[in-house]
Parts: sequence; C-alpha cells; structure tokens
Amino acid sequence: MKMNTHIAVVWILLMALVSGSQAEAREPLKLIQTVSLPDVEGYFDHMAVDVKGQRLFIPGEHQKTIEVVDLRAGKLLHTITGLDGNPRKTIYLPESNQIWVDLGNGICKAFSGETYELLKSIQLNPDSAVEAKREPDNGIYDPASHLFYIGDRGDRSKVGTKGSIEIVDTKTGTYVGSIVLDDNDPAGLALDPASPKMYVVLGATSRVAVIDRNKREVVATWPITDGPLPHALGFDAAHRRLFIGSRVKPGHLYKPGKMVVMDADTGKVIDSLDTEGGSDEVVYDAESKRVYLTGTTGAVDVFKQTDPNHYERLGLVPSGAIAKTSLLVREMNRFYVAVPKHVILTPPIPESKEATVEDAKILVYEVMH
Repeated sequence: MKMNTHIAVVWILLMALVSGSQAEAREPLKLIQTVSLPDVEGYFDHMAVDVKGQRLFIPGEHQKTIEVVDLRAGKLLHTITGLDGNPRKTIYLPESNQIWVDLGNGICKAFSGETYELLKSIQLNPDSAVEAKREPDNGIYDPASHLFYIGDRGDRSKVGTKGSIEIVDTKTGTYVGSIVLDDNDPAGLALDPASPKMYVVLGATSRVAVIDRNKREVVATWPITDGPLPHALGFDAAHRRLFIGSRVKPGHLYKPGKMVVMDADTGKVIDSLDTEGGSDEVVYDAESKRVYLTGTTGAVDVFKQTDPNHYERLGLVPSGAIAKTSLLVREMNRFYVAVPKHVILTPPIPESKEATVEDAKILVYEVMH
C-alpha cells in the first residue's frame, strides 16, 4: 500500500510538471480584456505607455490621430488630432509628461501629456526637398541623452536613394543632426546600453547597419542571410544577440516569416527560424528570456531562449489580421496588441448586401510565467 501510494504521488507530481510545461507552451499570453475603438479606421503603428498614469498612446496612421486609452477604465480617454501627417512611432516621457511622435510628412511633434496641446513641431531633414519624398517611420528613444532617433526613408520608388537617421533632442526641443544610410528603408532600431552602438535594420538591402552614436556615422554593415525583407529588431544586450524580424515576400499577408538571430558583436548569423508572417514588432524580455514577434498575419509568436544560440517556440497567440504593432509593458505584466477595423465578407455576397464589421480594438494580454 505504501509503495502504491508513493508511486501515485510521484505520478501526480510528474503530471503536474508536464501540465505546467504544456500550459506555458499553449498560453504564454492570456487575453484578459478587449478595449473597443469604434470610430477608428486604418492601420495602427508603434505605441507608447504612461505606466504611472495608466494610459496607452496609439498612433492611428490613416486618421492622423493619437488615440489615448485609459487602461484602468478600459476605454478611450482622448483623441489627439491635427497631426497633419501619418503618426508612426510614439514615445512618452514621464519626467516631462510629454508625448512625442514622428509623422510621415517629415515632422516630429510633441504634445502635453496633461492638456494634449501641441508643444513643439520640428522639421526633420530640413535641407531635403519635397520632391525627395522622404518618409519617417520607426524610431527609438535614448533616455540617457534625451535623443529621439528616427528612421527616415528615402524615395523607395527609386533604386539607390539614401535614407537616414534623424535626431531630435527632446530636452531642448530641437533638431540636432542626421546620419546618412546606404539604404532607403531604415526599419527596426536598437540601442546598446553598454556602448555608443546603435543597430538599424536596412530593409532594401537586407543588412544591419552598426552606428556609433557619438561619431554619428556608420561603422559597419552586416548581411542578413535568410531574411530577405527585414523590418523589425529586438536586442538581448546581456548575451549580445540581435533578433531580426523579416518578411519573406512584400506585403502583409504572406507567411511564414523569419526571425534571424545574429551576434551583435560580429554580425554572424546564429540561426533563422520560421515565424508568423509580416513581422512589424520584435521585443526581447531579459527577465523571462522570451522573444515576442508580432506579425501582420494574425498572431504573436513567442519564443524562449534556452541559451544564446538556441530558441524554442512557446506558443502562437491569436491576435487579428494586420494587427502589426504591439507593446510589452514589463512593469505591468501586460502585452498590448492594436487590431485595426475590419470588414468581413463571405464571397460571392457583395459588401452592400451582407458584411460583418469588427471595430478596431486593443487586445490586453496578461504575461503568463
């Protein structure tokens, strides 16, 4: 009887371990809330958060707005209008309570986090002619220097045009310089906290540019093998690994995509993994050693770093079609995904007769450990 009891206890413990392991693999993110944005149409881009004030800032690209969501109440709080350009990358500065955003029309703007009034409007690449068709996109903020680095695309309809990194000083509210790139499509960016290095994914030539932020010049370029259309970038500073989210074909609908793992000191490609398609956001969480890759084809891919050279998929978490941008907020143990409005048709019924409309929404996930 004692032996049978002992075996039963061991079996229960083993099953609990297996179940726990399977639960993590099935559910690294748990959907706990949906915040509706019924009056917003078009794509969303890169979000920011006010942790203390519990506000989420969501750039509505098509409507040229920033939607401000009250995370405590789970509803829309305010809409910032009058941007005059498609908002791309938002950042929130808690020390000054300011919201900064770069716009597709070549302007960077700052708004009061209290009144939402316009505080600053800064021209990027001021010597560039309108005919150059430059287009700011993603960016990254360095809190140590108060500098906002913005990837500025060249005219992508012409081969050989050059993009740049435009630099704005958020403390003085001034334009402070530019770093020219030998590529017209700078996409994902990452800062090395231990050095002056900045990494920029070059979408047109499938390379990584290594920039010295002090010298403001490119000091190396590395080819991205097996990642033909790179678009997003995450960084593991401790283990010196870059995570490059790449699209395999143009557009938002093709899958699988790729996540290329690269040595951040040598540019050596360590691995290339199949992923959700249309990568637009990649983030590495050092505490959990997880990589979150958000794709446009309907899901968030979550990988676990078993060691710096090996990664296993924990789960593929459903989100929504063209839900291309997300935000991991470690302080709140939350992961947010912005899903645009959709009209769903069942062919051959035309839209005028039969359609289901799903409003835009923010999906709120609890990070499961």
